[in-house]
Amino acid sequence: MRIRSKHGLAALAVATTLFTSGTALAAPITVGGVTWDPGYALDFMSSSLQVQQKVDADGTAHGFGIISTINGTAGDRFCPGCTVTFQYRGYTPASVVGNQTYFMGGFVDIYVYNGATGIDPADPITMSEANTGLGTLWLSMRGHAYNGSTLIGTATGSGTNVNIAGLGQLDVVGGVAREFFDTNRYTDGSDLGISTSFTRPFGRGIEHMVGTGNFFGSTARAVPEPGTLALVGLGFAGLLAGRRQRPRL
Repeated sequence: MRIRSKHGLAALAVATTLFTSGTALAAPITVGGVTWDPGYALDFMSSSLQVQQKVDADGTAHGFGIISTINGTAGDRFCPGCTVTFQYRGYTPASVVGNQTYFMGGFVDIYVYNGATGIDPADPITMSEANTGLGTLWLSMRGHAYNGSTLIGTATGSGTNVNIAGLGQLDVVGGVAREFFDTNRYTDGSDLGISTSFTRPFGRGIEHMVGTGNFFGSTARAVPEPGTLALVGLGFAGLLAGRRQRPRL
């Protein structure tokens, strides 16, 4: 289609603007000081090099950690001048089958803090409940029950040579970044996944261990509104009709 008039070019420009304004997010997003690229191949993926987990006498698991990378970007780049930490609690054992423990419940909160925390991302003993729950609540989540559990913990090895791996699913319920992660696109309509791996006892047993963890899922992406698509269609239809009816000079 060839459009020669200024009015035709203007109409095409407006239609294009309307269409692209409703398409998927492509540029990096910044919320609460945290920046990530939704175009990253593994979007969304955050890694925590240091996580501590504690298990109470009744088997309830809770812990805390620092987020080291988001979508392949290090902390000094995705959150300059701030620290992103998380805490989880309330994972209660519902049943044990072999070497697997099936947990129910669970709450996970991610925080962004602008200021000194005293945390060294390379040193897990610099973290505590006190300095990993500071600042703005960036994302608040709760466990999503699937096949009878919100998280499955698998233990292998024995004594001080033990590994405890956790895998679960989460529903986003709050935080300043909620709208970008309340997607229902993960397992069973949940929003994000969580995985942990603990290999180093913080002492003599599995009651307190050090390990790593990840959050993974996808960023919510804007889609064209029906009204926007209709306007674009009408705009092009009107443009074509005008050209067909215009008498030749």
